[in-house]
Amino acid sequence: MMEKTQVLEAYKEYEVYLASLQTAIQDEQVAHTPCTEGKWSVAQIVMHLAEWDRFVREERLPHMKEGASVEGFEDVDEFNRKAVEGVEKMKFPEILNHAQKERALLRQAIEGLDESSWHARFTAGEKDTSLADYFAGMLEHDHHHLEQINSFLT
Repeated sequence: MMEKTQVLEAYKEYEVYLASLQTAIQDEQVAHTPCTEGKWSVAQIVMHLAEWDRFVREERLPHMKEGASVEGFEDVDEFNRKAVEGVEKMKFPEILNHAQKERALLRQAIEGLDESSWHARFTAGEKDTSLADYFAGMLEHDHHHLEQINSFLT
């Protein structure tokens, strides 16, 4: 089971990783080049993760309490499409700053949770879960995308 401290540490590491991208990618064209054919660019991936952070903080976290029932997500593909809409017109440092801000805000919201709420059971869609399980899944999602970025940069 994922402990809150592990999630917070991973989130701090991601904030450092985002800062490292400021140095690693200084060319706008590189930031906006698809990582592989038909896939997202680094800029799109970073914005995608930022929008999930915002959504989880604003729309999910306040409702994830003992015994609660949180609606399932109707159309993940549509959310993802909207999350990256217009990113190609944005400067990469602006995207990174937005992502750092959103991750920091989500991390702060998690820091404010007490241990009992971290392990409280609730239903998300059809799945019985807890914040510990939910954020373990979110970290897997982060990891998947960070591997894409790292493969592209090497």
